[in-house]
Amino acid sequence: MGPAVVSEAGATGNRPDDTATTDAPAPARELDVLDALPGLWVDHEPQEIATGLMGVLVSVLQLEGVYVRFDASDGGPGIEEWRPAGPSAPEELLHVLVVDHAPVSGIATWKIERGATGALHVVGFRLDLPWESGLVLTSTKRIDFPTTRETRLLRVAVRHAAIAIHAARRLSRERHARAEAEHQLARQNELLRSLVDEVEPSLRSLSRRLHEASQQISKTDGLKTLPEQDAGAGNSTSEEPGGHVFQGPVQRSPGPLTRPQFEGLRGNAG
Repeated sequence: MGPAVVSEAGATGNRPDDTATTDAPAPARELDVLDALPGLWVDHEPQEIATGLMGVLVSVLQLEGVYVRFDASDGGPGIEEWRPAGPSAPEELLHVLVVDHAPVSGIATWKIERGATGALHVVGFRLDLPWESGLVLTSTKRIDFPTTRETRLLRVAVRHAAIAIHAARRLSRERHARAEAEHQLARQNELLRSLVDEVEPSLRSLSRRLHEASQQISKTDGLKTLPEQDAGAGNSTSEEPGGHVFQGPVQRSPGPLTRPQFEGLRGNAG
């Protein structure tokens, strides 16, 4: 069943304390919880940070319901969570989202009449930063909600969550980019290994054939050199008048004369 009457108690915009009552400073325990949030959310996923924010708000502010949404400035997927858990956000918060619309900036308050069950007081806080934007809606039965202290606690908690979610998203993008680069490098190395495996047998065969051809050429050159040396041993060159070079058979010196040849020469001489 939807709310019987919806009356807007006031929209404060950038003046969050206009409709809040003044009370004592926040207890030390609550401040300690807020101071510990950044450290608790380190290395957590954005969804986990949003869930943690809801738990802190419900516990510290004693809420009936809470709705959070954080939109990424780079167009990435947003985060949308609510409590109590269910298929949709709590009825009073959903009514503010759909019918009355959420505040453009700052803080706005609504009083939601629910007939016999009593009224709920809803506070909406929108955070707009250059790198992150968020919307938080809270509801409670307390008629003095929100006080000055509660408004301050709400602002601080949401800002801590926005910073933590932005850091987590940036870290996630860097991890994704690094993993993608490592994946591409692994694919390139695998491709190179496959190419080497394919061409290595062919390269070995080609190297062996080149070596064999080189040895065969060396043997052929050696055989051609031997006849040229033999031919050079049987020829001589002589230079004629005028500088012309004459090449002909080598004239061998005669051997010693035999006795009949020597006697014949003596007879001829006499």
